[in-house]
Formats: sequence, C-alpha cells, structure tokens
Amino acid sequence: MGIVMNLQDVQFCEELVRSAGKELLVEFEKGVPCHSKEAMTKRFEEVNPVVEARLKRSLSERFPTYEFSDAEFNLAAQEKPEFTSPYWVMDAIDGAVHFLQNMPMWATSLCLIDGGRTVVSFVYDPCRDELFTAINGRGAFLNGQKISTSSKSQLSECILGTLFASSEPMNLLVGKYTANSLTRVMPEAFAIRMQGAVSLHLAYVACGRLDGYWEYGEGVYDWLAGALLVQEAGGTITDTQGNDFCWKSTGIVAAGSTIYPKLIQLTPAS
Repeated sequence: MGIVMNLQDVQFCEELVRSAGKELLVEFEKGVPCHSKEAMTKRFEEVNPVVEARLKRSLSERFPTYEFSDAEFNLAAQEKPEFTSPYWVMDAIDGAVHFLQNMPMWATSLCLIDGGRTVVSFVYDPCRDELFTAINGRGAFLNGQKISTSSKSQLSECILGTLFASSEPMNLLVGKYTANSLTRVMPEAFAIRMQGAVSLHLAYVACGRLDGYWEYGEGVYDWLAGALLVQEAGGTITDTQGNDFCWKSTGIVAAGSTIYPKLIQLTPAS
C-alpha cells in the first residue's frame, strides 16, 4: 500500500469535514423534533443529500482518481472492499435519529480505504466542535492534540458504551444479543452509556472518555472510521468473539488494551 495522502491532503479533509459539519449544525439548531417517522425520513432526505453531495464534489476535485462507496445501506456489499484503488466511505449524518430529534451526539464521519485497509479517518462532532483524526501508523488526534485510550484495568472502574442500532424490520437476534450482554456486563462495570453516533462512541474510546465499547450486528462501514481512531490511539479492536476485526465481522469490541481482555470475556454473542 503506497502513500495516498500527504499532510496537506489530511488538512484539506479536516477543513472540509469541519465545514460540512458546521453547515449541518445550522440546520440542526433551527430544527424541532420530528413528530413521526415519515417526518424524520422527509427531513433526512432534504438535508443529508445536500451535504453528502458537497463532500463528494470537494473530494472529487482534490482527489479525482478516488472512488466513492454508495453501500451505506447495502450490507452484502460491505463484506469485502468495493474497489482495489482508494475509495471514500462517508456518513454525512452519523446518529441521524439524534440529529432529527434535535439531540446532540451526532457526527460527520469520513474515511479512506486503500488496499482493503482504512488509512485515514475523520469524525467531527459539530455540537462540541471536536474533530477526531486518525492516520494509519501516525496516531490519533483530537483537534490536533494526540490522544490515547484508557489505561484502566478493572471493569468496576470502567464507563462502557454500547448501542442497539435501529432497523426496519427490527433485527430481533441482534436485540437479543445486546440484551443478554447487558445482563453480563452491567454487574461488572461502573456505568454503561448508549449515546447516539457509533463513530463518536468509538472516538470517545480513542480519547479515554469511554473505557470500552461493544456492539452486535453487521455493516462494517459504521465502524471503520472509529475503529482506526481506537487502533491508532493504542487500543484493541476485534469482533465480539475476539477474532480479528475484518470485513465480515458481525460486531465489534473496542477498548483500551489493559481492559480489553476482561471485556471480551463478556461479549460473545449468546
């Protein structure tokens, strides 16, 4: 895998993601909670494509040979890299339910895949003006400052995160795995939080605000940007069974390296 981005390219992407997020923040601050699922869908379709198109246009001008994934909702297409050449995976509004209900903890995420690996990722929280950046082999950063995962070693001291992603139809098996895991983890941990965007949960693990995170389901594109953040911040990333995190992973566990061995004992799907 060759060098596909230099420092100026990274800075360009940081400025672009921050600008797109601030554009969304204007919409967010003038919005009101949606009164129905239909209203949520309508507003999402009004806002998301505009920002997504802006991101694609700017990235295409800067990186004309890089492709774009359109497989955010196509889980089968996420089982292997879509292109052999570099390509972008983006989520203009990660945590869209929070955005549409006028709650914080949503984000704009972007990552670049090359040779089947995530080489750079960006997660921006407009509500807190926090930009998380990870560069493969160079570290993870929050607003330019290097970050690292938690060094806690006792689950009783840990604040952990998880999510049960909404879907239609509802994935009852994933719901069962999540509920069962909570009965195992809750008695051991200090606290558990379910807070919105997956990418922000993982970003919070990367900077030590959360000590660990686990989630069941499919669709690695939800996890790629945040997974690189945790990896570059010194944490451990696997699936919920303890296997290497890969394209066909059905779930994710991310944690500081000292607490991971204890968390992974509680997360195998059952």
